[in-house]
Order: sequence, then structure tokens, then C-alpha cells
Amino acid sequence: MTLRTELVRNHGELSDACKARWNELASNPFQRWEWLGSWMEAFETQYSMAALKVLDGDRIRGFAPLCIDQRLTSGRTLMFMGAGKACTDHLSILTEDGHATEVCEAIADWLIDEAPNNCAWDHLELIGVDLHDLAVDLLVTALEKRGIRTDVSDGLGCYAINLPSTWDDYVKMRSKSGRREIRQSARNIDDGLIQVKTIESADELNRYWGDFVDLHQRRRTDSGTDNCFEHPHFESFLRTAATRLLDAGLLRFIVALAEDQPVGVQFSVADHSAWHFYQSGMDPEASSLRPGLSVFCHTIRESIEAGLSQFDMMRGDEPYKLRWRATLRPTQEVRAFSPRLASQVRGGVVKAGSALKQFLSLGQAWVPGGSVSNSNC
Repeated sequence: MTLRTELVRNHGELSDACKARWNELASNPFQRWEWLGSWMEAFETQYSMAALKVLDGDRIRGFAPLCIDQRLTSGRTLMFMGAGKACTDHLSILTEDGHATEVCEAIADWLIDEAPNNCAWDHLELIGVDLHDLAVDLLVTALEKRGIRTDVSDGLGCYAINLPSTWDDYVKMRSKSGRREIRQSARNIDDGLIQVKTIESADELNRYWGDFVDLHQRRRTDSGTDNCFEHPHFESFLRTAATRLLDAGLLRFIVALAEDQPVGVQFSVADHSAWHFYQSGMDPEASSLRPGLSVFCHTIRESIEAGLSQFDMMRGDEPYKLRWRATLRPTQEVRAFSPRLASQVRGGVVKAGSALKQFLSLGQAWVPGGSVSNSNC
């Protein structure tokens, strides 16, 4: 089989048929065009699209959903579309079943020998990748076979709940205090203190979108954490993705109402096997009603009743995930530098800087007598 690789520099170059094929090859909603294409359109002034289309004759065997970020130290960095502030998880090379090896070999050849001058890259950085992801592992192997040294390291883990067959079985998984907590939170819905509404139309999405953004910002402000909607282009990306995912039947946008006023919102995406919880917002002044907990109970129960096998809480090691009985799903990060001399020099600078940063993060200081003490002790 002889494959050829074509560079796609603009989302407008992809026909509707190509986007449909992209979605056929995606293994989860975050790899689909509705998500990654919306991200690329929103952030095109910050990143340059450099997606690769791998063909066998006229048949598309795979896509590498890549873009270029121009960085001061590492230079022109190839990364997955959807990375950065969006923190997309479960990213990968999209390949047709049975053809992953050939597709990744073709991508490696393009990266080393075929990339044109206007798409010359210095640094490859793949983040948001599941550990033992087949396609990414095959790409690493192909690059190493061609003399490109890759650095594969642990990423920030994802967490997910393995769902039992019934809601009662899930409740039994919780601790005694946890069972009491979720029963009370679920009762708030069952008794009508909180009404839960699932958005089903574009008009409803328009109606509650502003509430979602406001509640997310208020929750973040109340907890003293960063607010992603302050980042330029983020809301445009997520709003467009929400509309497209709704049209595709994948969006799960849940609004909690108290006395007809929104007090909590959850933005999730669901496919045939998993519910992926991406973002939420809550009114701090309504905390006594536990709207966030109530919506979580509702969505886990709905996932179980839909026959889903997993409730994905995605990236981050926040302690609350363990209380919900989520378990770690390890991730990996892949980095490599182009064989070009200038890129290798950049790689040396980056690695030296990383080593220095790691040393300083240990908080160690020299003390009299030649011993070393930790400044945090």
C-alpha cells in the first residue's frame, strides 16, 4: 500500500465529505470536527492550521489534527488542535481500523522529509493523550525508527467513574457520608426544590448560554481560581462547538433552576459509551441548595439509565473526583525536535531550561556544612 500525505493549511480546504470522514475516524466526541474545527476557527489568529490528510488513492485512511504555535524558545511547535486553554483530552491521530501503522509511518515520513518550508517545524508537542494510545504510540515508534529522539512523559491524569448497571449500585459505592450527601442532593430534584432542564434546541441554548458563562465566572471568582472565559476567543470556540454538538446529538447541556432562575449549569458531551463532563457553573448564593451536587447526581444517574459505561471527569487531580469514586486514567505527553540543526539547538536550550526549572522547584538550598535542606520543611 502506497499512501500519500497532504497538508491542510485552512479549515476552508476541507469539504463536507472530508469533515464527515474525519468524524467517522474519530473515536470520541473531542476528536470530532464539531469540536476541533470550532477550536481552529476561533483560534486561527493564534495558531496556524497544519492538519495532515493521509490517502490511499482517493480514500482517506487518516488525519493528523495538527496546528502550529510560534513560541519564543521552542520555535514553530506542532501541537494537536484543541490543546492550549481548551485543555482537550483524549486527543490522537485519527486512523482507519487496521491501517494505523501505515498511517503513522506516512505521517512520520512527512514530518521528517516532506514538510514544505512554509510549514517547517522545530518542536512536536502532543498533550492530552491517553496512556498507551495506539496511534500516538505508533507515531513515536515511527519517529524513533527514523532517528528522531522522542521524550514521552507522564501527563496530568484524567479521572472517570466506571458506572455500575443501576443507580442503587452506584450509591453503594460511596462512603456512608457520601451516600447521605448524594441522597440529599438527588432529593432536592425529586422534591422539586431544583428543576433540571436538558437543552434540546438552538433557541434554548441561546436562552441559557449567558447564564452558563455568568455562573461559571461567579463560581470561579468565588473560589479564587482562573476563569477560562477571560481568555480571548475561548467563548467563541465553545459557543460554536456547543451549537454543532447539539446538532450532532452529542451535547448534554444541563440547567438547574430554582424558582425559575438558573442556579447551576453543566456542559457535557456524551456518545454511545461515556458521558464526558467538561465544564460547569454555579451560583454561590444558592449553595444551600447544592445545585452543583444535585446536577452531578442527576447526570450520573442519567448516564447509568442510558446504559453508558463511564462517567468521564476528565483532566485534573481535584480531590472531589475521588469522593465520587472516579479512578485515575493516566495520560502521556510526547515531545520531539526536528532533525534540522537550528531545531536541535532550540531543543538543547529548552531541555537545559527545563532541567534548571526542575531543580529550582525542589526548593533546595545549600546550607553550612555541605548539607542540603528543603526550604519547605
